[in-house]
Amino acid sequence: MDEVFDPAIHRPFVEGVPYRGKYETGLYPGGKNEIPKDHLEAGKRVAATILPLDVTGKPDRKGGRITAIIKGHSNCRMYFEALETTLLLRDWSSRLDPCFNIINAAVGGQQLPEIVQLQGRVWDLAKNLLERPGFSAQQVQVLFLHTTYHGAVNKDRMPPGEFPERMKRMQHDLLTVLEHCALIYPQLKIAYLTCDGFRYFTGFEPHVWREAFGFKWLIESQIKGRAGTEFEGKKRRIPWLQWGPYIWDSTWHASYFTDGVHPAPKARAIFIERYWEHLRGDPVTKTWLWNR
Repeated sequence: MDEVFDPAIHRPFVEGVPYRGKYETGLYPGGKNEIPKDHLEAGKRVAATILPLDVTGKPDRKGGRITAIIKGHSNCRMYFEALETTLLLRDWSSRLDPCFNIINAAVGGQQLPEIVQLQGRVWDLAKNLLERPGFSAQQVQVLFLHTTYHGAVNKDRMPPGEFPERMKRMQHDLLTVLEHCALIYPQLKIAYLTCDGFRYFTGFEPHVWREAFGFKWLIESQIKGRAGTEFEGKKRRIPWLQWGPYIWDSTWHASYFTDGVHPAPKARAIFIERYWEHLRGDPVTKTWLWNR
């Protein structure tokens, strides 16, 4: 029998409470939520190489682009559409590098089990958007990957699989997706990873809460220099990784969702504020996101 969701046990990762007494939470090693200094310095070094590029991938400050691509499912699409809209409405765009642009390739019903097939609607949409005049895959240097590791519906409330094996598989599939992104976007430098929000009303808790382990373990494997996670030089396999904002919150009740799944306006507002604060306070963004 799979574990029943209990808010006293399944505390937000940012609180750093060990799970089952032995599985460390916290976004980064040591149960901390701050990125380790050495990894941060590496990220800043990588970020310093991000420049506006033309469609062939050559530096072009006047007409080039710094493209960030978004991959994920319907919630991801809705969250980032809201973020993009708010950037424009609040005139935050004037504070961004004019060469920066976002390609939203998130598609409803396309969770990580679908995306890891490395073909299908997310990949097709991204390809089509990047084949427009003035755009190319050579300009993609940043990835926002916001995903979840289960099917689109769970009407029978079936358990998702045993822990920790299921989350180790998620870690592997995330790595597969990132390796493919680094292959098809040869200039890709940085990826922000974000797990989904509270999913109690769809019967997917505590599974979605546990998905944070898949992200955490992958990011930690790169921090520890594990083979297959290299982000620089000839051995580069994937982009440099860090967490995006952590949005899972068990205090979100049904009014935070339009149908138990998709975020209502107040949930989208929380996402916007947290992502904006994350990017604004991130030293890694200073050389490429902000207007200079």
